[in-house]
Amino acid sequence: MKKLKIVCFSCKFSWGYLTDDTLLAADIKNWVPIICAGKIDPEYVVEAFTRGADGVLILGCPEGDCHYQDGNLEARKRLAILRQALLTHGIRPERVKLVLSRNPDGKDIPVYISEMAKTISSLNQEPVSTERTS
Repeated sequence: MKKLKIVCFSCKFSWGYLTDDTLLAADIKNWVPIICAGKIDPEYVVEAFTRGADGVLILGCPEGDCHYQDGNLEARKRLAILRQALLTHGIRPERVKLVLSRNPDGKDIPVYISEMAKTISSLNQEPVSTERTS
């Protein structure tokens, strides 16, 4: 069985801020620490799929507790629109997930990645296509 490639963007203010980034990066493949989930350009998500990602996981601050006021809520809005756009490229919405929570030591990041991989495995669909469907 092919090991799935999950790209994980995580907010540095809520996920793993008590652990050195180098240590987390050594344990978590395809992990991208970011300043705020609301600052993720949708092009980054599309690029992850273009580069072979099977899924994208975005970890942001809990609702009402964003370092950048409402970045996490912006991320939720953008993700709703992005999921619709991804459908036009043959990418199912379940392949992108947003989790708004907090995990200071970052130990739960691999757990969420594993859960995401299980979800994608259960989709039992053809490989991700970045080609436009008609």
